[in-house]
Amino acid sequence: PITGLYEEVAEIDFASMYPAMMVRHNISPETVDCACCPDNAAPEIGYSTCRRREGLVTRTLRPILARRQELKRLRNAAAGAARERYDQRQTALKWILVTCFGYLGYKNARFGKIEAHETVTAYAREKLLTARALAEARGFRVLHAIVDSLWLQKPGATEAEVRDLCRVIREAVGIDINLEGFYKWLSFLPSRVDPAVSVANRYLGAFRSGALKLRGIDLRRSDTPPFVAEAQQRMVEVLGEADDLAGFAARIPRVLEILEEYAWRLLEGQVRLEALTIRRTASKEAHQYTTNSQIGLASRQLADRGVAIRPGERVQYVISDADAPDAASRVLALPLLGPDAAYDAGKYLELLCRAAETLLWHHGYDCRRLEELLAARGAIGAGRWPAGRSPAPGPR
Repeated sequence: PITGLYEEVAEIDFASMYPAMMVRHNISPETVDCACCPDNAAPEIGYSTCRRREGLVTRTLRPILARRQELKRLRNAAAGAARERYDQRQTALKWILVTCFGYLGYKNARFGKIEAHETVTAYAREKLLTARALAEARGFRVLHAIVDSLWLQKPGATEAEVRDLCRVIREAVGIDINLEGFYKWLSFLPSRVDPAVSVANRYLGAFRSGALKLRGIDLRRSDTPPFVAEAQQRMVEVLGEADDLAGFAARIPRVLEILEEYAWRLLEGQVRLEALTIRRTASKEAHQYTTNSQIGLASRQLADRGVAIRPGERVQYVISDADAPDAASRVLALPLLGPDAAYDAGKYLELLCRAAETLLWHHGYDCRRLEELLAARGAIGAGRWPAGRSPAPGPR
């Protein structure tokens, strides 16, 4: 994506893109790279797909796609409980369709074949690039395009104009594509490691309908403490009220008030320890962690007390003193928290400021500036907050 904060952006999405292509191009393990139809080749990679017989995957997906399309039609025509019921049913079919692509290339699938998987992605690239070219030919600026979605901007563009573009794309590529909606504002965020580099799936925005779309930010991450996720959710909801970029900027003071409120609660010891829990997935056995990473320390704490941690299991812990000389004191696994346990307020303030930075990055609010603002308001001491500062234990 082109990193930045934008208004009046339209998002268009292909409908069930991958399964629809598998049906349209007859992509199935036994039909890919067939000898009888060498001229029917996929773009770039050259694998042919059979025209003479319908594949097993194609036959399986065709009625599911048709059923989902019908359920979506019924949903759009219904209201209340009936609308919700139809929506749940079409969503269930959506996830069946999503998994069908992954199994094409899964090494343990009985019907898997990597060439079929590659053929799908080859067609996907071609169709996405075709859609981009058609959009640009009609005067739209493509801010971002990934897998089956495009974000377009054009001064004064109407909904009818975008829907007409969808019709042109649909006719060109043979896959249904629809208008997801218009954003009042949309923020494409840079990498935290290198701000000069954009990130494909890290953005947030507010639709004209009032719905929010959040991808890759703190509250969407499973390892974000609930306390920090709650603060960021409140900040996003405030910004979501804005109708344009001017309204976004006007609501920044309210966002900073929320940040200050949560900073005070941290430093006054008013946060439940469970609300500061970090959840991460173990990638190895406890004894296999050779460095003093937080998850490694928590896993070893549990293992030392007879609780075996297997790869793939969730480990929950609280940061007690991130920079303690004794590594074992830096975190506390959740089951080991006692009534006198304390948390590292400085470290959690850092996480809190990072959550605010994500939302306000394009207005120049990085963590250092946010720290200075909190210090000026008396929420924290002047200068860098001390690592390992632990207030009185919060209630459990």
